[in-house]
Amino acid sequence: MRIVVIGALGSMGRRRIRNLKALGYTDIIGYDLVDYKKAKPDCWYTDMLDEVENFLENPTGLYKKVDCIIVSVPPLQKQKYIDLGNKYNVTVFCEADVTEYSGSYAASATMRFHPAIQKIKELLDSGTLGKVYTFMHHCGNHIEDWHPGCDKKTYYAMAKEAGGCKEIFPFELSWLSYLFGTPVYASGVIDKKLNDPDISADDIYSTVVMFQNEKMQDYGFRCWPQLSHITGTVLIDIVSRPAIRELRIVCERGFIEWNWNDDHISIRGAEEQDGMLFFDKGKAAEGYNQNIPEQMYIAEIKNFIDSITPCCGNCEYIDPKEDHPRTTDHMCTKYNHRLMHGRYHPDFCKLNECKQYLYSCEDEKACIETLRKVEGK
Repeated sequence: MRIVVIGALGSMGRRRIRNLKALGYTDIIGYDLVDYKKAKPDCWYTDMLDEVENFLENPTGLYKKVDCIIVSVPPLQKQKYIDLGNKYNVTVFCEADVTEYSGSYAASATMRFHPAIQKIKELLDSGTLGKVYTFMHHCGNHIEDWHPGCDKKTYYAMAKEAGGCKEIFPFELSWLSYLFGTPVYASGVIDKKLNDPDISADDIYSTVVMFQNEKMQDYGFRCWPQLSHITGTVLIDIVSRPAIRELRIVCERGFIEWNWNDDHISIRGAEEQDGMLFFDKGKAAEGYNQNIPEQMYIAEIKNFIDSITPCCGNCEYIDPKEDHPRTTDHMCTKYNHRLMHGRYHPDFCKLNECKQYLYSCEDEKACIETLRKVEGK
């Protein structure tokens, strides 16, 4: 598999390359806005947009061997790369942003792959604690601790347009929506406390968010969708030291507590479940907060690559009545096109349940629309 990483020398670009190598992918081509002489041995770098397009337009047909483009540039700068991937029919993966883009792409939602969030999701789906009533979430970390030593005047996270709480709020919604459903309403107060003239980003978002969840209800003779909603508080700040991420979920038969400093989830109030659920936190990459495990980034990029990988034929959802050879490039003999995980196929309605990417463009758009509601736009 050949993968292009755009923004390869930034913190997220370097991380994505580490993740890909951890999964065994070595055919990685990196681009960044720096002198190519500064390149590391495993990638080469140059001026991005024109060079990437020249690469994809190579008359030898080399672009046909590019499986995906990973866009790891700052917020508000991704549209031209999405357009480029769409133009050449190459799948695009983008880091989280504060705006949605046109075209086809997959968006990052890393915290959905955190072991604690996975555990909480399993617990809520099991129904052990009954229905969810409400929740309280607080995420705080000081903006100057993000990239110590950076130039405040040029670092995007310090700017009001795309940094600070504006960036964190939809990022947190991306995994809260995994637990509670689609965000449909929000209101709140935006505040500014830091007096540093080089930091224009708003630093406190105190909000109320409503999520709507649709589940199929079995009435014996027919299943109908049933809508329910969950309303809770989401507090985001970029002034906290030390960094904090805490969640409490109030359920019908008890409540769940999670602090990202811990290696467990606490369950209180339910007699048969009162206690703790432990998980492996994993290790952080060198230089990063110990509560940001590298494994969740690896799991995310693996989930994305799996979603664009041709079906191997060895899948429980494939109809055994037809012959599906175990190959990485299977051509469906009935419809004469490649059978892909996460793609529509008339005969295999359950195929989308296997290896589909965990966060859709529709999910991201709902989170960003919620950001607009808080900001009164």
